[in-house]
Amino acid sequence: MKKTLVLVCVVLFLGSCFTDITDTIDKSQRVNGIQWNPTIAVPLVYSRLGLKDVLEEVGDLEYIRVETDGSITLVYSDRFESKTAGEVIILDDQSYGETLTLSAAELSILNSAGSVVATYNRTLGYNFGSNEIDKILYKAGTMAMRVSTTLEHDVTFKLTIPEATSNGNTFSESVVANSTSLPNVGNRTVNLNGTEIDFSKTTQMYSEIGVEIEMTITKRGLNTIKPLETITFDFDLLNQEFSQLVGFFDPADFNSASDTLNLSLFSNNGGGSFTLADPRIKFILENSVGIPVEAKILNFDGTNSDNNTVALTGYPDPLPFPIVVLSEIGQTKIDSFSLNRNNSNLADYINNRPAKNFYEFDVNSTATGAIRHFVTDSSKVAAKIEIEVPLEGTAKDFILENSQPFTLELENVDGIKEVLIRLYTENGFPMDIATQLYFEDSTSNTVLDSLFSADNLILPAADVDGTGKVVSINPKTTDVVLNSASIDRLKMANRIRIRSYFNTLIDGGGTQPDVKFYEEYDLLLQLGVQAEVLINQDL
Repeated sequence: MKKTLVLVCVVLFLGSCFTDITDTIDKSQRVNGIQWNPTIAVPLVYSRLGLKDVLEEVGDLEYIRVETDGSITLVYSDRFESKTAGEVIILDDQSYGETLTLSAAELSILNSAGSVVATYNRTLGYNFGSNEIDKILYKAGTMAMRVSTTLEHDVTFKLTIPEATSNGNTFSESVVANSTSLPNVGNRTVNLNGTEIDFSKTTQMYSEIGVEIEMTITKRGLNTIKPLETITFDFDLLNQEFSQLVGFFDPADFNSASDTLNLSLFSNNGGGSFTLADPRIKFILENSVGIPVEAKILNFDGTNSDNNTVALTGYPDPLPFPIVVLSEIGQTKIDSFSLNRNNSNLADYINNRPAKNFYEFDVNSTATGAIRHFVTDSSKVAAKIEIEVPLEGTAKDFILENSQPFTLELENVDGIKEVLIRLYTENGFPMDIATQLYFEDSTSNTVLDSLFSADNLILPAADVDGTGKVVSINPKTTDVVLNSASIDRLKMANRIRIRSYFNTLIDGGGTQPDVKFYEEYDLLLQLGVQAEVLINQDL
């Protein structure tokens, strides 16, 4: 698509981000063969932009909050999440087994009656280092059961765990070894999903389960019964994953993590000062881990576009994460704290114009106290960071600068003698805005031309009352004349750099009082063009 000079100037003056303006330009681009009358300016843009309209184009904002008095607060946010307990606490495989020898009496009953049942009770430990396991509710895992015997007869190994349930029933599973050939072996795998085992019902009260073992031997045909017959059983708990876990656990590393929160308000800042009257940072702390946790901020640094860094101070160490008790398993508890200019160095931190805010958290569980621990597979700690920027403060030569690719294509360029661009503005903000546009060659980093002979105050600040609130707007008409030589230089440019200066008002005493920005503030932008020649092209 070919771009006219008018299109370029509108885009650069207004930052190329306002939808209603670009829509108007798009419409003008579809008109061919406009007759340019030397005495008539062609209106291209008429747009009234409210403060929220402008701010919503800033990007990276979580939201814009309108306070009860109508003033505006920008809210930037980021979220840190630790690893989940399911990722941090890994259950070790467990193996159990024993070889049983049938008594002479049991062998006699088998020979005479054709079958015999032998029962045994065992207390088995759950080995998990120094951790103490009270209860596991499984979401995944298997029990691998195996029975082998010297008997040439059929054997059924039945395992019952009275303090375990599966789908509402007492856990009881069997595996069969049918004697068809030697060795006489049977295997079976049981899915543990939905199984809950209570390890706290023995005298030790943790990490043990009582099991009931039942061996049913059925004589097969005329196969012999030897004087010494044995049965070996094994069962293993493998690849265990929990939905809920209760016990007392060793300290665990829920991980250190870092991230960067960008403040787009300062991203393109090229200098000057910017102060805020009442900046705030809110930390919203979430915890669903039923283990005492210790969380720290290792670093919280803000770096501006000049690579100057200020470290944030004043936050508590450790962070006051809420405590979750056993009766609240599965819940997430929330607490928060805020930093402001009175309890931290936040004023200096924000006034450094921190475009990039780097932070690093470290989260570990502890083994302090006597209260039993609990977690779910999704238990974690999280912190939401909200940087609140109330638009009240001062700006002095605060510079925003941005570069973007540029191409100027015009037909019949030799016939152009002069183009006049007229911008009419009505500024409803208590801030002067001056602008300069540089047309550059990006290869040699050379400035080929500029739009104005000097930085141009295109938006003079509105008048304010004694409280700093706007009472009347200031209109301004800005004319830019481009001759054929300027257009030739613009044709050589492939990059445009926009540089804007912002200054809040200075009072009669020479000081710069804080000003507040309200939702009702707006500005009017009108742009027109006139030329001395006929330009027949894609506009």
